[in-house]
Amino acid sequence: MDLKAVSGFAAQAHFKVNCTYDGKSYYVHIKMVEDGIDKYETVFLSHEDYCIARAAGSLHDTIEDAQLSFNDVKTASSKEVARIVLDVTDVHEENRLLRHLFTMGKTVKNHISIIVKMCDMRANGLYSKEHGSRMYDVYVEEYQYRRPIFMKALKWYSKYLDSEILNLFWNELDEIHGFKK
Repeated sequence: MDLKAVSGFAAQAHFKVNCTYDGKSYYVHIKMVEDGIDKYETVFLSHEDYCIARAAGSLHDTIEDAQLSFNDVKTASSKEVARIVLDVTDVHEENRLLRHLFTMGKTVKNHISIIVKMCDMRANGLYSKEHGSRMYDVYVEEYQYRRPIFMKALKWYSKYLDSEILNLFWNELDEIHGFKK
């Protein structure tokens, strides 16, 4: 799979529907998610898992925000990648908390989905903190309930992940979100 082509496809899909990130090209967000997956590449014990995660990280918002279908994502990448994208795509619910709780039920079905979502959380938290965005407080609050659920679920998948790298990742997320242990 050509990861550069997948990334370009995702950027173009968001551009076509005028989807922006804080008034900038949506690629700003895509790149930050990709950077997180690249930074923690070795959390995956399988290089194939990393490649799936990297492609899914590029495409993670294409169903939710760029109005693509599962089949569009599958055609641009693979069935495995499209499943991960679907796992992290928010369900339609009346408020943000319910949306996240029901989405997490899908996300925890796969270790790659959880890592992709963690990279999305990392990107949103970093960007909003660095730019003084009003969304930072929202992301900090959301981290409080996502963290324990994802930590528990990741224990189910320990044979697929490097625990030391995963701990480094959690430490960075805790720092970004001001989490006190």
